[in-house]
This record gives sequence, structure tokens and C-alpha cells, in this order.
Amino acid sequence: MGTLVKIAWRNVWRHGKRTALTIVTMAFGLGMYIWIDSMLKGMDKGGLENILTLTDSSVRVSTKAYEEDRASLPLDYGLPDPAALEAAARSDARVVATTFRTRFLAQLSNGRDAVPVMAVAVDPVRDSAVFSLKDFVSGSWFGAAGERQVVLGAGLAKDLGVGVGDWTTLAARTRWDARNADDFLVAGLIDSSEPNVNASGVFVSFADAEDFLELEGLRTEMAVRMVDRTNLKDLMADSDSLAASISVRFPELAAKSFGEVGRQFLEIAKIKKKGTGIIIVVILLIAGVGIANTVLMSVYSRVREIGVLRAFGLRPKEISRLFLIEGTLIGLVGAIAGLLVGIALTAWLVYSGLNLSAFIGDGASMGMPIWGTLYGEWNPDAMASAVVFGILVALFASRSPAKKAARLEVTAALRFV
Repeated sequence: MGTLVKIAWRNVWRHGKRTALTIVTMAFGLGMYIWIDSMLKGMDKGGLENILTLTDSSVRVSTKAYEEDRASLPLDYGLPDPAALEAAARSDARVVATTFRTRFLAQLSNGRDAVPVMAVAVDPVRDSAVFSLKDFVSGSWFGAAGERQVVLGAGLAKDLGVGVGDWTTLAARTRWDARNADDFLVAGLIDSSEPNVNASGVFVSFADAEDFLELEGLRTEMAVRMVDRTNLKDLMADSDSLAASISVRFPELAAKSFGEVGRQFLEIAKIKKKGTGIIIVVILLIAGVGIANTVLMSVYSRVREIGVLRAFGLRPKEISRLFLIEGTLIGLVGAIAGLLVGIALTAWLVYSGLNLSAFIGDGASMGMPIWGTLYGEWNPDAMASAVVFGILVALFASRSPAKKAARLEVTAALRFV
């Protein structure tokens, strides 16, 4: 076997350009697979972090009636006993913070144009303990008491042509179905990693919303932040456990966990990965055809050599094995090269990141889960799979040429010109 490997290694490089082209094709395919997998992993992580820290929290609780009519953001179904609900949630040692929110439909105007928006009334201090919106605000996350204030998504503000310090008009129906409108000072703009918040986010404080919407203490939902866990499955399991506990204790309420929302998000992500995987498989199949062609050309260019080897006593199985080894060596070198390319591209993506806004602009319009700079994730399993798959493709592609070489008759091969 050692002798066959030495002969195969020598033969692989006898036609260096052809072999190099095949290796480059395979390295490109495997390198791109590793890099794209890292990118998709980064998107998954970014999307899940957005769900946890910018939009939904670990557990979101509202009434079942509210959830059934959630699209209209009604002010008819507030939490019946917010204090008791909060006490029950905080009795769990894994809960770090809680906050209440009230969502409502409104119209936002710059004095010339008006757009429909889904606004959120929040407690600025308590909300920042659960969500990280404040970290992405330019201007202020609500200033000192005085004029009514609003914090807008940066994309929405750009569409309306307003900035920090400008005035906007917010119009909405109150809890008692009266129509109200008033001027709000733009206190800050949010440019976060969640495109939907940037494109349509409108936040007001409860201090202003109480009078503006006639809330009288109405709170439509409670958001809960739980302790961070290194393992995503543990984080989801914690949220599932708390949501189940709240649902049992308060049957009239609907508790939606990060685990439930996150799994739905990952199912959608799997579909995207399948589409990408098909492209990579096509590239690898092209590389496989290249390997088969390289080995087959090697068979035809070495017919007399095969006859000599047979004359020296090599059996058909050994001739077949020789060419299988040649194809496998090409695949091995190509797989290692692809691994190195993939590691280099992934390292750049992990440590430097990819500025998505330079390529796709508004992430919301492209359906991207994050916006700004995308960072990749290391995935050793994908790297190992790429190498194994590359070698298997090479081995399979070499079988037919190897069998052809084994079937050559000694006398015909020696007489071949």
C-alpha cells in the first residue's frame, strides 16, 4: 500500500495544471461552504439576540383575549392584576428584571406627511433593565420631565425628515375610544441591530401616555428578563419553564417564551440554509466532475504504463486501488485547501465583521435578521463535515475511471500507441 501511495502522489502532480485547477475548484466550494455557514450562524445568533434583548424578552405575558386580537393592538384587554403577576414572576430565582408595556396604534406626522405606526408606552428606567434599546439611542432615551417626548427608529425618522430636537404630531385613540393628538419632542433616535425597530419604532413614556391615552394604569403586557445562559438550549428551557409556570398559575393569561419564538425563528433559518446548501453541493459536484475528468485523463495518458505495471505483477484490484488513491489524494489536498480558505474567511468574519448596510442598505426591506455589522460564528462541525464530504466526493468520482483502468488487458495496453 505504501508503494501505491508513493506512485499515486507522483502521478497526481505529473499534470500539475489540471490537478491544480481541480483543487482550486474544490477549495473554493468548501471554503465558501464554511464561510457561508459561519455567516448564517452569525445571523441566527444576531436574530436570537434581537428577539431576547430588543423585541420579545425571555417571556412576554398578556391576556389570551389580547393575543387573539394582537394585530390591532387593542387597549381593551389589559393585565387584570399586574402586581400579582410581577410578584409571581420575580419569585423565580432565574428572573433578573421585569417591566410593563402598553402597545397602541397611532399616526405620526411631521406636519406634512403622516404614517401609521405601532407605538409602545414604556417605563424608561425599568424597560432598560429588560431590553437594550437604550444602548442604541443617539440623543437621549427620554430626557427630563417637561415637554412630551418620543423616541423614534432612525429609519422612520429619516423617512419623515425629522431628527433629535424636532417636533412631531402623534395621534391615537384613547382607552375610552376618544381621538387624541398632541405634539411630541423627538428626544432620541434608535439605530439598533434590529431592522424593524429602526424602520418603525415609536416609544413614549408612561408619564406621557397615561394622560395622552387615558390609560388609568392599563398595561397590556409584561416582559421578563432571565439570567443569561451559555447554552442556548438552557436559555430556551428556562424561558419555557417560567412561561409554563405562569400559564398554570394564571389560566387567563398567555405567556410566550423565548424558547417558543426562538425555535420558530430557527426553523425559518433552516429553510434558508437548505437553499444555500444546494448551491454548495452544485459547486462540489462540479469539483467531483473535475476530479473524475482528471483521473480519467490520467488513465488514458498512462495506458502503456498500466500495461507495464500489470506485466510486473500488479493485479487489476491494485491498479484500481492506485487510481482511487490518486483521486482521493486530490480530494484530500482540495479539502485541506478548502478548510484553510474557510478558516481564513471565517476568522475575518468573526473578528472584523461584514458591514451589511454597505451591501443591502435597509435590512428590514431585505428580510435580514440584523442590521449594521454582521459577525460570524465558529462551527467546527461544519468544517469537519466539509473536509469529509470533499474526500468522499473525490473518492466517489474516482471509482469509474479506476474501474476502467483495472479492466485494461495487459497485451492491449503494452501495444497502445
